Amino acid sequence: MGRVQGKKVFITGGAQGLGACFGRMLADEGARVALTDINQAGAAETAAAINKTHDNAAIAIKHDVTNKADWESALATTAEAFGGIDVLINNAGIGTAGSIESETYENWRRTQEIDVDSIFIGTQLAMPYLKQEKSASIINISSVAGLIADGMMLSYNAAKAAVWMMSKSIALHCARSGYDIRCNSVHPVFTRTPIIDPLIQMGGGGDEGEKRLVQQIPWKRLAEPEDVGYAILYLASDESRYITAAEFKIDGGITAQ
Repeated sequence: MGRVQGKKVFITGGAQGLGACFGRMLADEGARVALTDINQAGAAETAAAINKTHDNAAIAIKHDVTNKADWESALATTAEAFGGIDVLINNAGIGTAGSIESETYENWRRTQEIDVDSIFIGTQLAMPYLKQEKSASIINISSVAGLIADGMMLSYNAAKAAVWMMSKSIALHCARSGYDIRCNSVHPVFTRTPIIDPLIQMGGGGDEGEKRLVQQIPWKRLAEPEDVGYAILYLASDESRYITAAEFKIDGGITAQ
């Protein structure tokens, strides 16, 4: 039996990067996974790769996380296909750069809509499904940028800090309401996914750009998607039944400095 055998998991941003990694790792341990993404072709490709080794374990759904109707449809499709939803992973997000002087209002709003508003909309709509389960888990992907600031990451800092606090509020509400639903946030450092490509380019690109980026991390190396994935696996499993309102730092020690 796998660590998440029989779990029914909904993952946003599942086409590539962390979302795709989570889908593969959870399916390897017995879960069925819905990979949703605005990039439907990418999500379908990832789901097909999972289904090659785990028959009928993954489905792909086109999903704009800023669109309420898309959320309603994607959640209903998943619940019908799997017989419910007991793990919600709010992973979709974008990374942006800009200071209080250089950032645009349009970029500020887009970042908040994708990184913050989507979690409010999706979690609220997912609650009726999660409440039907014996035990459920909400996992919100924040960032170390939600815990430590950078003068050139105004919108991203604000968004990821909001995800951190929103996760705690959701957790407290569920616990005080008597729901067996836990909610935690995960805070990765720079991880080898497409979202950090602009940061590497800012440092000169290639190996040199990566070298400059990791100088901030005590371990002097990027996190790999699987480093984050093992935390997700734990939080999705019943091993974490008593863990809620916590923040999991997958950060190579950067927030300890």
